[in-house]
Amino acid sequence: MTGGIPPAPASTGGGQCDHFIAMYSRYYDEVLRYAWRRVGPDYAAEVVSETFTVAWRRAGELPENELPWLYTVARNIIANRRRADERREHLLTALAETAQTEPDHADAVTRRQAAMEALQGLSPDDRELVRLVAWEGLDARGAAAVLGCSTAAVHVRLHRLRKRLSRALGPPVRTQARR
Repeated sequence: MTGGIPPAPASTGGGQCDHFIAMYSRYYDEVLRYAWRRVGPDYAAEVVSETFTVAWRRAGELPENELPWLYTVARNIIANRRRADERREHLLTALAETAQTEPDHADAVTRRQAAMEALQGLSPDDRELVRLVAWEGLDARGAAAVLGCSTAAVHVRLHRLRKRLSRALGPPVRTQARR
């Protein structure tokens, strides 16, 4: 998440906040165990964090039976993560196939390393924008909605990022077009 703590949900008073705190205290361990069993320790805390962020944003709309709803949210977050991982794996496979057509394997390794270093050299917000567009497949409008900025701002940032990455990586390697 790049935006920090989300704004408080619209409420008619402090009751929703108190209710959320009680729900969080009551169900945190259960949701953590649920996530842990499905994704392991490395990602479980992130799933729980995202789950309760969704619950916070929807505090006025929560169903009476909250735990199954929280499990559903966590399940959807895990499914989204797995789909993103599959897309990333597909991209890496495609990159590996492209690398196999290059005459010198060392050149491919060097270019991949340079690309990873160039990405790491970006600010966290710029890396998130690259991930949203390149890995998640969002268009500028979708990325703008996720980042909370205008579509025009996303277009400008993408243009600048492409120029910066092009300078860092040099000219692209040309390969035969696939059919």
